[in-house]
Amino acid sequence: MSRAASELQRVAVSLSRGERDALRELATHRSEPEATTAARLVRAGLVDAGARLDPPPKRRRGPVRNEPPGPAQAEAAQPVPWLPTTVCAAAVSALNERYPLDLRAALAAGADDRAARERLAALSVWRDQLDVGAHQDPRVELLFSDELARTGRWLEERSRRRR
Repeated sequence: MSRAASELQRVAVSLSRGERDALRELATHRSEPEATTAARLVRAGLVDAGARLDPPPKRRRGPVRNEPPGPAQAEAAQPVPWLPTTVCAAAVSALNERYPLDLRAALAAGADDRAARERLAALSVWRDQLDVGAHQDPRVELLFSDELARTGRWLEERSRRRR
């Protein structure tokens, strides 16, 4: 598909009050605009239905922030080289929401665990690549599932050691 054919187009969607509230809550939780969250949900639904999509658009603006981060938050938000800080927390959160059983120990890891944060961010990037069809070999999906399970066990072990 040519670059001109893949330009972004806006679509209006009607939501019930409850759906809108849920979207707003999820966007707030992910620290991103509602439209970005809605676009992610639409993409995920299309991929789940078997659609082959172009790569997602590059993020055009940063997350919604009510106040500047303090020193503790700035330390916890150190970037990994391949995932900007502005999307790292949202990406890890989305991965936790998608795989709550496999990553149940991720919440216990906390924002101060850089190793856990970077590993989860790497898995999130890998999952995004799979979702957009960047890997044609189905064995890559199996490798992802194996690494997801291994990371879940690693997080549980780290959580037990911290107690």
